[in-house]
Amino acid sequence: MFELRKDNYYGFDVTMYRIGDHLWISNIMPNAQYLVNQFNYDKMIWTQTTYTTDEIEELFNISSHVLK
Repeated sequence: MFELRKDNYYGFDVTMYRIGDHLWISNIMPNAQYLVNQFNYDKMIWTQTTYTTDEIEELFNISSHVLK
């Protein structure tokens, strides 16, 4: 079972799913993007970015079937 938490991103209600110790990915938002919280070990900070399904598949090697 995935760990999850509710969040608000610029008016979008999102559910964040924990993928790993350093990676959280949201459900898809109405703008067809996912919110990603990722820990940057070089800078020792959490970064927050939005990605499309294709970008998440390529960057994080996560299948689009998992994201649904």
